[in-house]
Amino acid sequence: MRLATFQPQLGDHCETTTLRNMIHHAGVGISEPMLFGLGQGIDFQYWDAPDPGRGAPMLTGRIEPAQLSRNACSALGVELREAQAPDPASAFATTMELLDAGHVVGVSVDIFHLDYFSSRSHFASHYIALYGLDDSLAHVVDTDQQGGARTLPAESLRRARASSEGFLPSPHLYLYVEQLPARLTTDTDAVLREQIWSAIRLTAERMTGDRGLRLGLGALRRAASEIAGWNDTLAPADEVVQGVGRFWRFAGTGGANFRKLYHAFLIEARQLYGDRELDRFVEDFGHVRQQWDQVIDMLMAYRGADEGRKQLEAVAARLDAIADAEQAVFEGLLVPATERAGERA
Repeated sequence: MRLATFQPQLGDHCETTTLRNMIHHAGVGISEPMLFGLGQGIDFQYWDAPDPGRGAPMLTGRIEPAQLSRNACSALGVELREAQAPDPASAFATTMELLDAGHVVGVSVDIFHLDYFSSRSHFASHYIALYGLDDSLAHVVDTDQQGGARTLPAESLRRARASSEGFLPSPHLYLYVEQLPARLTTDTDAVLREQIWSAIRLTAERMTGDRGLRLGLGALRRAASEIAGWNDTLAPADEVVQGVGRFWRFAGTGGANFRKLYHAFLIEARQLYGDRELDRFVEDFGHVRQQWDQVIDMLMAYRGADEGRKQLEAVAARLDAIADAEQAVFEGLLVPATERAGERA
């Protein structure tokens, strides 16, 4: 079974790429940054390392998996269905039924089992859009970095979906969208304009709120306070620190990637509204994105044997500055967002 009219939509991040493909096939073209912004996707989260001393904590720049899709679909009035099949046979059968009904199916997978992935680490919180499947082959859309539309052995997909290893596994999780609301298909820009300021307000409230040391800017400041000590506490420090830099830059989960998406969302929002109120926030968030890229450059250039602690102290100072900059941007956004969202209530 393969969807004959399907047209792959490329993207930078796995979940927003998957959601974009599901919604586009259902009848509406919405950009990945817009879906990310409506999904209130930006965040910072600190997850303790499973093996302290040998690995860094998992530091992610977004909200929890699937919550982004729920938020975006709620804003758009789209009915998102999600469930977990009990076993591989049921997962296969349900997927075939959904494809036969004309749905693109989003599935969570462990990248370790995807034969086109170069990573040999388990990461089970990855999403791909499935648009074709039979007993031998699966047709999927992954991120642009992973080649976009790919064909892989059905057995590879089966193992990837069934995995319970790696970060936040959800074996046999699948999601799809029902028929889209008529107004979304006929007057897409109007629907977006009605929802953008509300999504910005909710995001700004969350990002400026005190959510402890695991979520939000408190978590970012916690990471900054600890990172200078990695030179002494992690082994091998060179490999682990550079690995964090590579993860943030290339894995799709790091700070710079999501700051890039949110910056693009603000640009698109400004274009849709013609609202000069957003000009300074577009500029300020562009600077935030640049600072994240600089931090990643510093991490990837880290050499512990060559004044490693000083290098990581510089990284920590830059992360503190980023936290301050993000706090200022979201506090600033909260004022017009509260006013504009109230006008539309």
